[in-house]
Amino acid sequence: MHLASGQKIIADGFFNCLYLAWWATHTDIGRVGLRCRATGRLALRVIGHRAGGKRVTLLDCLVPDDHPEFRTPIWAWDRCSAPDILRLHVEVTALDTCRIDELSFVTLCPPLRDVSLSIGICTFNREDLLAETVAELIPLLGTEPALRRIILVNQGKSFSHPILTSLHKTAGIRVIRQPNRGGSGGFARTMIETLDAAEPVTHHLIMDDDIRVDARVVQRAIRFLCYCAKDIALGGQSIDLEDRLRLHEAGAMVGKDWQFHPFGNGASLANRKCLELWNNSFEVDYNGWWFCVLPVSAIRQAGLPAPFFLHNDDVDYGLRLKEAGIPLVPLPGLGVWHASILYKHVGLAIYYDLRNLLIMASFHPGFARLPGILTVLGWTMFNLLVHRYRAGLSCLIAIEDYLAGPDVTFAIDGALRNRIVRDRVQALTAPEVWTDHGPKSFPLVQPLSYRVGIAGQVVAFAAIFLRIILVPSTGKPTIVFRGRPEPLAIFGRSYLRALDPAATRCFHLRPRRILLILLTVRALILTVRYQLEGKRAAARWQEAMPALCSRGRWAQEFGQAHD
Repeated sequence: MHLASGQKIIADGFFNCLYLAWWATHTDIGRVGLRCRATGRLALRVIGHRAGGKRVTLLDCLVPDDHPEFRTPIWAWDRCSAPDILRLHVEVTALDTCRIDELSFVTLCPPLRDVSLSIGICTFNREDLLAETVAELIPLLGTEPALRRIILVNQGKSFSHPILTSLHKTAGIRVIRQPNRGGSGGFARTMIETLDAAEPVTHHLIMDDDIRVDARVVQRAIRFLCYCAKDIALGGQSIDLEDRLRLHEAGAMVGKDWQFHPFGNGASLANRKCLELWNNSFEVDYNGWWFCVLPVSAIRQAGLPAPFFLHNDDVDYGLRLKEAGIPLVPLPGLGVWHASILYKHVGLAIYYDLRNLLIMASFHPGFARLPGILTVLGWTMFNLLVHRYRAGLSCLIAIEDYLAGPDVTFAIDGALRNRIVRDRVQALTAPEVWTDHGPKSFPLVQPLSYRVGIAGQVVAFAAIFLRIILVPSTGKPTIVFRGRPEPLAIFGRSYLRALDPAATRCFHLRPRRILLILLTVRALILTVRYQLEGKRAAARWQEAMPALCSRGRWAQEFGQAHD
């Protein structure tokens, strides 16, 4: 960095703080200082943060201009003298023209273990973002000794991007072509390749193909793992790619009726108050596989992912880690920018969300009870009452396939099952796409959050249903939604749902009374079946899951020979 005289850097941001509470919980570093390599005179200050937002200056010193290699650590924090400090940040003031080559937190404590890493990426026709990620990671193969290899599983078309087509010339990268087996199949393949590698590694990092990542977060994860006293899984945060300072999720918990509770959802990283969310270390039930580091020993213990094709494979695996006694730690500062889910409106994805949730609930009966009939019915009715009829039908197919059991639902490979479900869903007319309105034509709103309880939702859903049936719709939209629309906010009206951040393209979603009645009747009949057959289906899934997650099963999915 180059600073003019008087310029100042305040590194009190999400990526630049040192979160001492997390280091104190999982490591024993004991003492932290700064190492600075710079030319020109600098004033350095280290600020410590206590609970309640209280700040204290721990270090205030000058770096003289006659020490261009100021390598000796300047000690700022000691666990014994300041155990209540939860976070550190650095402030730098240039006293004349300066150049900073390095400014690092350091410790005298040696690492506790040698960490070696492989990276596994699964991709399906997302070349532009993938090429950026690969270009960011390739230099690490030559500069970070812990990174041994990158495994890229391509389940889509042959690469055409110049960066990707030249990967066969890059040492340390292996590209594998295989049939499309969804995200779970791609990540399972990277795990198998890591387990079978001639040069073993201690950890395996899983990453999505629709992210942007700074390679330094990979190095940060490696440094933290080097100092950890025991094996842990390490999760990174998902930050909205379309809103670069908006946190999407930093791990999540699973609650009653298998409701997911993401940590930090919607928090603004531009607000320094947000950093207090990480004042204390915590563990999560699962972390999305946009960035998740797994100990290879944990993979051997927990096994391979469930063959879910899409969605909830990371949730299931997080619960398996928890059952195996392996903590899943969402260390702050490991964020990646992930393509926003707000503008992904594929009704078919709901099929995997619900089907896999029910299978997962069967596989983890001690974690939470199988979702009740009102919860299952609510999945379908939620979508029908916001005029997402394809999504509602996807829910019905999901319940049918869950009740059919593993011998029927997984009798064919994931790609063929996907095509069958897709063809059934696409038999319904797709919503009309609007492009001829200005983004300010209607009020643009975020999804609402409401808590009215199960009984309140039943009453509200019944009222919305009756309104759609009894009150003729004008068909004219009055509102534009970003993300998931809520039935109570829509209340049976026609509306637009944004397909991009500026809402220049939208789905026009409007009530279709006959279709609503037909699908609702079908949902009620299927819910009764679920009540009668659900527990028997759960027993079949629980018995079948170990074999479905086995090496032999995955070899069959990949079309490989396996003894």
